[in-house]
Amino acid sequence: MNIVILGPQGSGKGTQTALLAEKYNLAHIETGKILREIANSNHPRSEEIKNIMNNGLLVSDKILEEVMVGAMDNQKDKAGFVFDGTPRNLEQYNLIKKILEERGESLDKVIVVNISEDESIKRLSARRSCSVCGKVYNIITNPSPNGDFCECGGRLFQREDDRPQLIKKRLQTYHEQTSKVIELAKNDGILEEINGERPIEEIFNNIVKSIEIINGKN
Repeated sequence: MNIVILGPQGSGKGTQTALLAEKYNLAHIETGKILREIANSNHPRSEEIKNIMNNGLLVSDKILEEVMVGAMDNQKDKAGFVFDGTPRNLEQYNLIKKILEERGESLDKVIVVNISEDESIKRLSARRSCSVCGKVYNIITNPSPNGDFCECGGRLFQREDDRPQLIKKRLQTYHEQTSKVIELAKNDGILEEINGERPIEEIFNNIVKSIEIINGKN
């Protein structure tokens, strides 16, 4: 079973992806996290990726393919894949389908978690990341019990792309490009749209109900 989770920045798609990965033993392919790790490493593309992300832009499809194939090759013991935040455009949508087809598999479901622009800006502006372990907190909904420090002891910081001006730029890119993916997934008969401005458990239950149809359950 292979699933894509989409949604505007701050929609909670990462949380839902992690829950689905655990429930169905799927490999969580979070390209954003993988790219951030590469940007902060000695990888040959680290500076290139860091500059792209700090300007609120998307990496090329060539880089994305390298990242995804590498991540998928390391998850051979899983029952499938759940892609977090990718594809962002039609080229990436077709890329995922191509990679899966080469593995003798297919894309089963595209789930979109929708929230308003105001809610997205509110959530992301309050997000803080640990400089050591990478754990993400939210100073409004999920603050660290240690104030400006993570539970591991690392100092928390606000990512450059979590500032309002860049959030708006990322949202504009999302709506311009991802809307075409959503339309194509709808035409392919695999689209499910979910209201993301509700409790996490309620959203997850709705997604699971949609997933169970794939497995032939009522």
